Amino acid sequence: MKDFYFLKNVDEEIIDTYDEDIIITSRQGRIIKVTNISGSLYGLEPEDLLGQSVYDLEERKIFSPAITPLVLKKQKKAITVQTTPDGRKVLITGIPLFNEHHDIEYVLSYSYEVSELFMLQEYLDELHGEMSRVKTELANLREASLNVDGFIAESQSMKDLLHKVKKVAPYDVDIVLQGEPGVGKSKIAKYIHNLSKRKSGPFITVNCSSIPDAIFEHELFGKSSGVKDEKIGLLDMANSGTLYLEGVDYLSLHAQHILIEALKQYNDKFRVIASTEKSLTRLTTEQTFRKDLYYELNIVPVYVPALRERIEDLKYAIEQYKERFCDKYQLNRKFGKELYLALLDLDWSGNFFEVKNVIERIIVQSDSETLTIDDLPFEYRGDEYIEAYKFNGEPLTTVLENVEKQIIQNVRKHSKTTTEMAELLGISQPTVVRKLKKYSI
Repeated sequence: MKDFYFLKNVDEEIIDTYDEDIIITSRQGRIIKVTNISGSLYGLEPEDLLGQSVYDLEERKIFSPAITPLVLKKQKKAITVQTTPDGRKVLITGIPLFNEHHDIEYVLSYSYEVSELFMLQEYLDELHGEMSRVKTELANLREASLNVDGFIAESQSMKDLLHKVKKVAPYDVDIVLQGEPGVGKSKIAKYIHNLSKRKSGPFITVNCSSIPDAIFEHELFGKSSGVKDEKIGLLDMANSGTLYLEGVDYLSLHAQHILIEALKQYNDKFRVIASTEKSLTRLTTEQTFRKDLYYELNIVPVYVPALRERIEDLKYAIEQYKERFCDKYQLNRKFGKELYLALLDLDWSGNFFEVKNVIERIIVQSDSETLTIDDLPFEYRGDEYIEAYKFNGEPLTTVLENVEKQIIQNVRKHSKTTTEMAELLGISQPTVVRKLKKYSI
């Protein structure tokens, strides 16, 4: 920066023509010149400042801090932020004025109130921090979402399905995955995404069954710029990636209208994969699903068979879950033949969700290394595991009481608490206690 020199013989009072807060101090820190608005930021009149020492003003917390000592220390231009007695922020700049010996003779300073600028900066810093947090969370979510582990395809039907989706994955066409809950539709959707041209983009899930109609449009589009609490919509988040519409058959006709208009607006910005539990063809016939949305989504329909139809996958899942939970809980367990066959024979309407739940329950509740049919949760054993009552001509009330006692005895053997018994029997816990006392069990 070019040095400024103060000429002692200049008579013009130039600074009086400036409508700015300008103060000139001597090298000793004495205020010798001020403008007509100087002091207003500090609650003082200009004449109150003349002759004052900046060091005294600093000690009195009027100049906090003073700029002159900083300029003298640095021997060059300095900038700092002062806090006025009433808490406002003032940006002050000090410029050294040198004499012919290149010593600082005077310090010229000018200041501006910047409280609003600081508030804006704090807001921008907070917004920047929030955006950084959102970006980090989105990156973590994306990484977690794209981790397609535990994908089971040992059966021929699943191998054929994977062959089909591998074939269409590179093409930017919409796909509908139909199947019961827990058959692996979301894993297949991620598998398709990872094989597509959009694999480097986000994989955004829209849980259509959990978003109320009242906020469905808001969730899709978010809030536009300039609105308080601005929120990025799911459609923008999916840009250049895949939008996974999970449970699209749960959408109301009103929500379907919003969705079809949104897809038209965001045409080609992302790939759409939808999942459904029911046949969309049947739903359109029943007029509970819009035909225009059906034709938009159902380019490549893929049926995902239930686990009970995939015996090879079921066997693999049972064994994999057993190993996982034995490792997790540090237990050594193996299936007895009778239990293993019973597991293969169950309906498994909850598919992988249900298998995972049941195997974990068996592993943690068993007391022996070899798991038997007695370790199977009571509700999965069926009527064949309750001994038939032998009728010997007793009165009906006696028969009913004996059957009730037998059932309660069986449930008691496989329950750890009366609360668990109550849940299995569908009665209250106090009722269970009374019946145990009645039958002396």
